[in-house]
Amino acid sequence: MGLFSKKFTMVVVCKANITRSAYLHGYMENYLKVHIPYARKKARILSAGVQARSGGSASQVVRHIAKLNGFSLGHHHSNPMTQKMVKAADVILVMEQYQKEAILKRFQTAEGKTFRLMEYLRTGDPPEITDIPDPTGKNTVDYEEFISVAHAEVERIFHELAREGII
Repeated sequence: MGLFSKKFTMVVVCKANITRSAYLHGYMENYLKVHIPYARKKARILSAGVQARSGGSASQVVRHIAKLNGFSLGHHHSNPMTQKMVKAADVILVMEQYQKEAILKRFQTAEGKTFRLMEYLRTGDPPEITDIPDPTGKNTVDYEEFISVAHAEVERIFHELAREGII
């Protein structure tokens, strides 16, 4: 990357930016650090919520899960989705279709760069279910399913971005 090259900016979005997008933000940064260290200079990860309040902490459950997976969410503060984020983003990754629709309705410039996480850069037939349900307030199995899907999708997306020479 040249002196003035822009980092590939990904904004990960869920409802409140305290569970799914908070976890994914931290996991993506840690994944780059551990598995693709050269890409840390080429990528920037942000997170937000379509109904988030500024300054909230990541949920206690995902903070604990993050710790078990080798990273911390202690520094995380929730952010509402803003026009500035949309402008900076190369891609906006949401968890559910309604979030995509809310962003596209509110921010016209998000058109063409807003995708559900499970549909972004997917080759072949899409999975039958492309929404990632919110595990907040649910049982351990729901959190385990979220973490399993999140890890697999991050690995898939970063593999594709690296293969395409984006990161």
